[in-house]
Amino acid sequence: MENIVSNNTTGLMPVAIVGEAIAGEAAQTLKQVKALIKGLSSNTFDLAQALYKVKKNKYYAPKFLTFSEYAKDLDIRLSKCYYLIRITETMETVGLAREQYEGVGIAKLRAICRLDLQDSEGNPKSYEGVPAIDVVKGLIETAGSFTPEQMGEQVKKLQGLVGEDSIVWVNFPIKLAARNKWDEAISLAQKNIGSVGKDADGNYVDASVGSCA
Repeated sequence: MENIVSNNTTGLMPVAIVGEAIAGEAAQTLKQVKALIKGLSSNTFDLAQALYKVKKNKYYAPKFLTFSEYAKDLDIRLSKCYYLIRITETMETVGLAREQYEGVGIAKLRAICRLDLQDSEGNPKSYEGVPAIDVVKGLIETAGSFTPEQMGEQVKKLQGLVGEDSIVWVNFPIKLAARNKWDEAISLAQKNIGSVGKDADGNYVDASVGSCA
């Protein structure tokens, strides 16, 4: 009681009230996410911002340990959750308001936001000598001149994924008897390569199967 009186005297909100406010906002945001997924609102950007808010503020806790666990419980593809969050997070980082990028469209934004703003050590990244933040802003400004496919190719060019370094898919069958040996080989390669970065929840990730192959 003394603490509450003291806090009121100094103009500070009691800790309990602050906690209740945060809990209320968390509950409201989680409810909003489910409503948006069900189609009660057709604006994908509303969903993107709500998902980003849940992840950034860890509103999924304590029911879920990680955002990934929470997202898997939603009626939406996990990959979609992450690329919507990446779009919102990238735009916030480069300092663009929603009204400045919403007209670009999800398809082009998804391609643009494949560009990393930092390297594996957390340092600002550049593309062709230009800071990544400026590159992203430039692509947003000129997005009207590109189709989604052209934007994707432009991003690949900036990433150096062209020519012999371009990404292709190779699918091949394998006998069941050889599957264990294949898995062992992949595991050994991952062990030798070591972690190649962190996922969206901050966990270290192994090299991809393609890299190991």
